[in-house]
Amino acid sequence: MRTREELKMTSNRDKHVIECWLLLYNRLIGTSYVVVDWPDKDSSRKNIDAMCRDNSGSALAVEHTLIQPFEGEKQDADRFMKTLASLQNHPDLLEPGIMVIASLRVGAISTGIDWKQIPNELLRQLRSALPDLAVGRPSIVTIKGTNWTVDVQIDKMRIGQNDPGKLLTMRVWPGDPGPELVINALKEKVPKLSAHANAKKMLLLEQDVSAGTTESQFEQLPDDPEIKGLLGLIDEVWSANTSVLESDGTIFTNQIWPTIRTNRCSLDLHTRRFWRGPC
Repeated sequence: MRTREELKMTSNRDKHVIECWLLLYNRLIGTSYVVVDWPDKDSSRKNIDAMCRDNSGSALAVEHTLIQPFEGEKQDADRFMKTLASLQNHPDLLEPGIMVIASLRVGAISTGIDWKQIPNELLRQLRSALPDLAVGRPSIVTIKGTNWTVDVQIDKMRIGQNDPGKLLTMRVWPGDPGPELVINALKEKVPKLSAHANAKKMLLLEQDVSAGTTESQFEQLPDDPEIKGLLGLIDEVWSANTSVLESDGTIFTNQIWPTIRTNRCSLDLHTRRFWRGPC
């Protein structure tokens, strides 16, 4: 059981994620919602996380939940942080007007490799390879060490000619843990939202690691009456990727129900720069 202090820290973080996501949602949709109440502050009652209103008085009820990562994530995260993640926004890898997302497959850094040499080789070889890679088309850069090989997926996107450039680092999970976590979230969270008949009811599925996607997990939901009934009680489901929120101040989102949007978008919370690109 978590202590009172741990519960408080979790609550404060959840509020921060919701507020950051709301800024991005407003920018994408063209709305002006702000949080006017945190109903869940009374832990003795099962209330939604946030009640929001816009300039016209329209209400938006938000319920947030964290979709947990896969088994073995912590060990893989440690290896990732000591290798590719250490190069995030490295000045030698930035290209003006371009956002680069460099991704490693989960498990790419295997046991027995001398991790100390990996960041230097990644930097040296990526510095040479990145300028020649096409924008808008995924590429694979194979980094070779003395006794190891690592494939880095590179996605380059245009973000504005006056931007100094970004390099974000992420992981790619070759599979997903299945739909069970999303099913549990629907069963636990939807009843809270359904009580707010006079508000737009929004379920926010947060993913705080870059490996895997909530979209693919959501697509695996069973086609049965129970799931359809739960979804019918709310208006929309959105993803919130916060894998680089703390390190880079950037949050990503995408609508995943009732329709999956054809692009994802992000907001740099430091500069308020908005970006929209392909999923």
